[in-house]
Amino acid sequence: MEDYKAAGTQEEKDDIFGAFCASVWSSANKRRIYNKSIRFRVPDNLLQTPAGQVFAAWSEVGYKRHKSRTKEDDWPSILRQKINNLYTRYFDKDVILDREYMDLLKTPKRLYYEWISGAATDAGTVSELIEEAMNQAEKVKSRLQKEKMFLPWNDYKKIVEGFLRTGFENCRLIGEYEDTSGFMSSFDFFTEDHFYTAYLCRTLENRFRNYQKACYHVRRGHGNRYCRCIRCGALVEKTNNRVKYCKDCYRQINRENAALRMKRFRSRNAARTP
Repeated sequence: MEDYKAAGTQEEKDDIFGAFCASVWSSANKRRIYNKSIRFRVPDNLLQTPAGQVFAAWSEVGYKRHKSRTKEDDWPSILRQKINNLYTRYFDKDVILDREYMDLLKTPKRLYYEWISGAATDAGTVSELIEEAMNQAEKVKSRLQKEKMFLPWNDYKKIVEGFLRTGFENCRLIGEYEDTSGFMSSFDFFTEDHFYTAYLCRTLENRFRNYQKACYHVRRGHGNRYCRCIRCGALVEKTNNRVKYCKDCYRQINRENAALRMKRFRSRNAARTP
């Protein structure tokens, strides 16, 4: 960062920033998606019971996770982890880890442990509860997938580099903070790498939050409230408590309702015609 600020020409800045990006993208901390399961084991003596057979059929429920942390403490690994996590949060429709969704997937395991702890139940009731929970989980997953934007990884990398470049241009050097606040001298463990990495991570966090608002054409502002369109998942500015749809879905619903009203009107008139 200090070399970038001290560079005398734009060409020097471009070379320094290019080397910085190359270090980030060549980091061994790649983005990884893997399969996980919510598991439990039904003992052999319970497999002979109707309820035990139902639980055995749901003793492994799969879902996808991503590598969300790194054990490395070098700045390229930390920054790359932030970049990976932001892509998963905003764009990866395969990875859904919302609490509501995960709680539904854990239903078979929860009911199983309640059963072996003495809760009265029967196979039919258990099967219905699990099926209902899994169906609801699929609905929740579908809704949350709609709330994510679409952006291929290579296009995402270009946007990230643009945001990082803005961060380089706007960053204040560490010496300026030490001179004005004395903050850095208060923490011996806080290095220059920590300082600039934390700054760039915050920059990416804020930029992608604004990117999302721009994508859905909603106003930015600290006092603004937002919700999701219950039909398409788009981000919507919540101007009042009755807001449920984005503008496009609202217009589409009005057209559909108008067509239904006209169909009912014609049907009634046809019935009255001798």
